Amino acid sequence: MVLESYYGVLTGLFSPVLSLNIVLAEFILASMLVLIITLIYKLLGNQNKAKEIKTQISEMQKKMKEIKENKEETDRLATEMLKLTNQQMRSSFKPMIVVLIIAFVFLPWMSDVFVNSVVSLPFSLPFFGNDFGWLAWYIVVSLPLSMIFRKALGVVT
Repeated sequence: MVLESYYGVLTGLFSPVLSLNIVLAEFILASMLVLIITLIYKLLGNQNKAKEIKTQISEMQKKMKEIKENKEETDRLATEMLKLTNQQMRSSFKPMIVVLIIAFVFLPWMSDVFVNSVVSLPFSLPFFGNDFGWLAWYIVVSLPLSMIFRKALGVVT
């Protein structure tokens, strides 16, 4: 009962989009979700700290390549890199939790709305066949859009 009313609210809210061609409808929904997720990472994550950590890790990797013969120094740099990576993961934890909540809200609904194949291919792919379901199409759309939005908004991951 609750699930039906929740699906009904989302379907009603997005009915203008859902009335479009199925490929376009899922493209628009995926674009919206990816943009929202990117904005969450930008707003909840500390972008300055993430950029700083990324720069430090990059510098350490260059040093490690230069001094690969010095085992002790390489181990010390690897330990520092591990600490920085841990800091980076901890700083992205809060946005990740919010994104998971959004995924739990929208993805099951999308699987209910887009029950048939979304994209029919003129050829057959291993493991997929000649059509993409909603999830495969969502992944194909969301990966490049995520990179584009992150670059445009300056979001560091």
